[in-house]
Amino acid sequence: MSKEEYYDFNLELIVKEILRRKAKKVLVQVPDGLKHLFLPHLEELKSRLSNVDFIVSGDPAYGGCFLAEAEAKMLRADLIVHIGHTEYYRSEVPSIYIEAFSKTIASEGLIEELTSYLKDIHAKKVGLCAVLQHLNMIHKVKTILEENGIKVFIGKHGPYTRYNGQIVGCDYVSALSINDDVEAHVIISGGLFHPLGLGLATLRPIVKIDPYENKITDMSSYIQKILKKRYWEIMRSLDAEKFGIIVGFRKGQFRPKIISNIEEIIREKKKTSVRIVMDIVTEERLANLGNFFDAYIITSCPRIPIDNIVKFKKPVLTPGEAHMVLTGKLEKYRFPW
Repeated sequence: MSKEEYYDFNLELIVKEILRRKAKKVLVQVPDGLKHLFLPHLEELKSRLSNVDFIVSGDPAYGGCFLAEAEAKMLRADLIVHIGHTEYYRSEVPSIYIEAFSKTIASEGLIEELTSYLKDIHAKKVGLCAVLQHLNMIHKVKTILEENGIKVFIGKHGPYTRYNGQIVGCDYVSALSINDDVEAHVIISGGLFHPLGLGLATLRPIVKIDPYENKITDMSSYIQKILKKRYWEIMRSLDAEKFGIIVGFRKGQFRPKIISNIEEIIREKKKTSVRIVMDIVTEERLANLGNFFDAYIITSCPRIPIDNIVKFKKPVLTPGEAHMVLTGKLEKYRFPW
């Protein structure tokens, strides 16, 4: 199988929807990790739809929240084809979401290895979740685990996801909904990003089954290491008086209720804040603001503070961490909101 065939980009659906909508100018948005795998398929789309003008967004596509809606309006595109995520919010620009399920499926042997490990750590009841690309194997994993005497819970999807058991970087509702029923969570995923968020949200042991590396990994020690770092950022923020509240420019990352709630608590504590509109947050951009602010609160994406932890010189908090700092309720870590 060539690299271009690792994912199902559902070209037939893309062609069908473009024809049905009579779109003449299409903006294609793909996550960075999938761009090089999707682009060869774009040639097929262009050959099948020779009268359609395809434009590719070269910017990041961090999630469905980061939809290239403003770019599509500027380009007067008829349609956005967004690859790799489910719908996060209703766009003003017609959009279709191509889920790009992975064709790499964990073997029964790997799932049996997972079963043995869960028994070794005495996890008899587990939550099971997956990132979108691997939801196509969630029931296979559930079936084999339960055949081996492990009770499996799959939670109902949250507000920013479409499928039961699905998680994204800021929505762990499916796992949290069954968190009290389980002793650990199993996630079908590659990398560190999603297992880390799951661990911070649930505060349970996290075991990852990775179809790409064909490997089982207990993520708990890594998550605890990051959790300690997050508490250090929280402690550094306790004496902060001036907060910069980062407001997302993207429609999917503009969260007025969260902003208002945080501002209200800041006023009650006799502290001050300023809203700062920022699309992509970097240390260089924050440094341009000088020393006016003591700490920043990111309301656009709660993963920015977590995944850039070593790059920010001043404390940069998630909304959940900001609530901990401002209310003094530090006992239980709060993530993401």
